[in-house]
Amino acid sequence: MSAQEISLANGVSLLKQGEINDAVDVLEKFTRNNSENSEAFVYLASAYTAQERHNLAIGALKRASELKPKSSKIRFALGQSYEAAGVPKEALKEYKKALEIEPDYGLAKGAYMSLYRRLPEILSGGIEITAH
Repeated sequence: MSAQEISLANGVSLLKQGEINDAVDVLEKFTRNNSENSEAFVYLASAYTAQERHNLAIGALKRASELKPKSSKIRFALGQSYEAAGVPKEALKEYKKALEIEPDYGLAKGAYMSLYRRLPEILSGGIEITAH
């Protein structure tokens, strides 16, 4: 195993053990040095989500989706992050993109339908907050 692989494995292990802050530190450093590793950005997004830092998770997942544009799972995760950040229209778009890639993706289908049904009620509550 290379030093890079060990570093990523360490970050993932910390994440799975619930050592979220340490995992973020390791994964941020790893992604700075390995900006073409989509898997690392997905794990980093997971760590950010655990910290409820949804905008940072969105950024990490956007990078992962640039690296793997045909990944329905990354698009689904991006939709979840947008939804958690309070940006339902963007979440709906990402769920739809996941379904365009993989029409039978059950989780994306369920999330899309659920959010689609709730969207009028969500949007009637006021101005939508946008994530950057």
